[in-house]
Amino acid sequence: MIKKLKNSNPNFIEYLNIFTNKFESFYNQKYFIDSSPNILKESIQYINSTGGKRIRPFLVCECAKLFDIKFEISIYAAIAIEMVHTYSLIHDDLPAMDNDDLRRGNETLHKKYNEAIAILSGDALLTDSFIMLSDNYKNLDLNICLELISLLSKSAGSGGMVGGQILDLFPENNNEKSVNTMNEMKTGALIQCATSFGAILGNAPKKDHKNMYEYGSSIGKVFQIKDDLLDIQGDEKIVGKRINKDKDNGKFSFIDLYGEEKTKKLAIEYVSQAKDILVSYGTKNNYLILLTDYILDRKK
Repeated sequence: MIKKLKNSNPNFIEYLNIFTNKFESFYNQKYFIDSSPNILKESIQYINSTGGKRIRPFLVCECAKLFDIKFEISIYAAIAIEMVHTYSLIHDDLPAMDNDDLRRGNETLHKKYNEAIAILSGDALLTDSFIMLSDNYKNLDLNICLELISLLSKSAGSGGMVGGQILDLFPENNNEKSVNTMNEMKTGALIQCATSFGAILGNAPKKDHKNMYEYGSSIGKVFQIKDDLLDIQGDEKIVGKRINKDKDNGKFSFIDLYGEEKTKKLAIEYVSQAKDILVSYGTKNNYLILLTDYILDRKK
């Protein structure tokens, strides 16, 4: 088992910030389609300017580095993942869904503009994510391009993120199995997609595909558990959105099943699982290990 490295390590925070700045630069340059209406460009620029942890694109690029794929190649897959994630946040915040006024300490998109603009901005981000993949990988390797598009479609669709959102809003049962299924679909699917993208881009053996999928599965569970804990323990000013909303809305989580302390221990177990999967990748795994601790210790 890999022991916890110093999560407060300034080298990791600095590394993550450098990546985020580099990612933002590429994102702002590469995404926008010239023929888009100005208000659509403005609304997407607004939501992008509110920041974000950029964990999913970080995972794409760092997992791809395990297989010697450079940032200049993996960045387009990273952008596509973040476009889908951003679309999901825009739609989650709508009055018909979670009905939030704040996201990352700023007005949600439907509050800044209106519901129609928010819905259509999300639609554009989702649809254009596939253009991002096809335009940038079809000439590199058509099979890789098709794998990326197929996995992102499955991860974002009815068997993944959208299906998970349905189960979150309209749970079929309130038990361990149903909570696990909802979390794996709503949060886990896109994180598993991000880590698996690394193996796809690296044209890696099946064993590595399995490792990346399982690594994504473990940290996806940590991410969701931490979200649940922040909803009841977090500082609203730091979290950047309303807390206690899940409890107020009667949503069921692991905390309801096990209580806070056991849920924290469960998260630590998933962290250990994630790190164990990375052992075989040597020193290339350092920042992925630090990221795993960061996900558990984050305050927002």
